Amino acid sequence: MRRPFLAAAALLGAAASAAPALAQAPQKVSKSAPAASAAGEVGAFVVRLGADTTAVERWTRTTTATGARIEGDVVNRSPVARVSHYVIDLDAAGNATRAEIRTRRPDGTPMPNAALGAVYTFRADSAFAELQMPDSVARFRAPAAAGAIPSITNSYALWEVAMRGLRAAKRDSGAIVVWGAGAPQAQALPARFDGASAATVTYFGDPVSVRFDREGRIVAIDGSRSTNKVLVERVRDLDVAALAQSFGSRAALGQTSPRDTTRATLGAAQLLVDYGRPSKRGRTVWGGTLVPYGAIWRTGANAATTFVTSSDLTIGGQPVPAGTYTLYTWPTAQGYQLVINKQTKQWGTEYKPEMDLVRVPLTSTTLSTPVEQFTIAIEPAGANAGTLALRWDNLQLTTPIAVK
Repeated sequence: MRRPFLAAAALLGAAASAAPALAQAPQKVSKSAPAASAAGEVGAFVVRLGADTTAVERWTRTTTATGARIEGDVVNRSPVARVSHYVIDLDAAGNATRAEIRTRRPDGTPMPNAALGAVYTFRADSAFAELQMPDSVARFRAPAAAGAIPSITNSYALWEVAMRGLRAAKRDSGAIVVWGAGAPQAQALPARFDGASAATVTYFGDPVSVRFDREGRIVAIDGSRSTNKVLVERVRDLDVAALAQSFGSRAALGQTSPRDTTRATLGAAQLLVDYGRPSKRGRTVWGGTLVPYGAIWRTGANAATTFVTSSDLTIGGQPVPAGTYTLYTWPTAQGYQLVINKQTKQWGTEYKPEMDLVRVPLTSTTLSTPVEQFTIAIEPAGANAGTLALRWDNLQLTTPIAVK
């Protein structure tokens, strides 16, 4: 079944439900931009994080004398609205040989403190890039396997290019190889096909599900089991110009999980928590896609949650010497534990259980008013005591803190 054309109003109104189906949004059929025409094959994706549309993409694929050309636009909303226009040339095997990328604000003006444009070239085992800065040209080179693609935030048309290349090589497994200018080497995301209609891409250790139609085109991507929890759906077409203007006229979406700090003084102790603050966005938190039961949680988002104390403490009755730690949470259907870990400065998913200092139980209470954005608080309770509180959705998790 063909997906309908989506206007700006359909996507901007998508926050009405936890995982809104595109078919439920206001729609109109595009008569001027069919999915395939004499001008080439047209494709489009909608990228959602929970109930929020965070990006859209539209591209056209045309046949050339040496292979194919893909020209398209990705409109991202986070942290600010911006449009990345790209032109990518493919060889007869479907591998990228050259790419031009330019990112602008929705009104066409340059992004501040950013390159004016980039040109990538790919050879058998290397990738090259030239970034046009306002007053200079920066050049980069890195090793990259054949089939590498340039890094463009939320461009899943390029995932399709890479996976089509694997299919054409009649491979059941391989990798999506992605390189961004300045990186010392390309990233390889392992990919394994499950028949003709599905594949699993390993995204930094976590599975991302990909579904295909009969022609091998991506129709859906589900990242809910990974740290990049986006849902991507193919639609027949999009009015990206209108969407870019709509996104640009709205308040900036900001970072999807911004960093924040909590500070408190308990007696002689100075305490600090530095953490990422994800939002519910219509999704199930506890026991759902955001904090699944039976899996360690980073107690926030992105980089590990850092806890610093200047004095010796007890947390949940257990001794915690002065120092710097990482806070994790162990959630189950029966209850929750706070994990205080001695490893620091790591990415939030890099958990080493052998580095645990202590685990303490958390007391769970139901909040009368749900909390949209995850919050950590340290609340004084007397001269040398307080409470560490984690609040998100309908739950508050607490444990007592005391200064020795």
